[in-house]
Amino acid sequence: MRQQKKVSEKIAHYNPFYLYSGVGMGKTHLLNAIGLKLKEDKKVTFISAERFMYQFVKSIKSNEMVKFKDNFRNTDVLIIDDIQFMNGKEAMQEEFFHTFNSLIDKGSQVILSADRPPNKLIKIQERIKSRFSGGLVVDIQSPENDLRLKILEKKVEELNILYSEKLKLSEEILKFISSEIKNSIRELVGALNRVASFSRIYNRVPNLNEIKIILKDLLNINETKITIDNIQTLVCKYFKISKNEMLSSRRSRYLVRPRQVAIYLSKILTTKSLPEIGREFSNRDHTTVIHSVKTIEKLKSDNTEISNGISYLKNQILYKKEDEI
Repeated sequence: MRQQKKVSEKIAHYNPFYLYSGVGMGKTHLLNAIGLKLKEDKKVTFISAERFMYQFVKSIKSNEMVKFKDNFRNTDVLIIDDIQFMNGKEAMQEEFFHTFNSLIDKGSQVILSADRPPNKLIKIQERIKSRFSGGLVVDIQSPENDLRLKILEKKVEELNILYSEKLKLSEEILKFISSEIKNSIRELVGALNRVASFSRIYNRVPNLNEIKIILKDLLNINETKITIDNIQTLVCKYFKISKNEMLSSRRSRYLVRPRQVAIYLSKILTTKSLPEIGREFSNRDHTTVIHSVKTIEKLKSDNTEISNGISYLKNQILYKKEDEI
């Protein structure tokens, strides 16, 4: 960001410099970057608000307040992360207020971060909030899609340096992840780490349908309520058979496999017990359910076509709207 670069280049021109954003947007990373740049020729003190509070209380108990004051007031740059954690701590706020004024008066730079703008801080003295608002206040917005994509590409490069097994994700997959996970950089990187873990465990890159399942809880996709009835309907449609045929007692091969697939998906995608699943399939015994699950698990590992079909059906069941079933 342009403002961060300016702060790094021209100390005290933006004083205080106040950054805020929601969780996972990279505030602490930005503060670290600014601190490292300024540290090249300035004395920098970087601390979290919680740590500041801990040292304040410790200094009072050990009767070392003079040392505490000297430590924080004799610095060129004071950076405090998560300033909102000072809420309600009146004695600490009083000390911080005087430290803040002392630094500003002598031309030192004060840089702060929080999860909200100054006027929204809770249980912080009005005079402190006023001082914060008097500097440069910057709201860190969610990055645009192009930037999210670049972040993913950079993280892939970093992972490939760390691990011998190279992660080779297609542009389609990277674009899908960057377009769907918009609210948090932390979630974006976490999603990539999940995909990387899958790739290392199974020694292959997941396809797009598998990506949707791996990242199910992070994706902004409307999910239908998963029921065994919906599973049966979609499996029947996929295999081009009727639900009556699936639930019948007939054991023709063209009916057994779809029935086993539907039972398997009911087991892994719902919280129903084995007897409950059996009852939904014309009161079949729970041992039939166990046999079906084991059969499909073995076929998945031996037959790529069946494995791909199961992945496709999972995606359809998890994300298809009810009016499309």
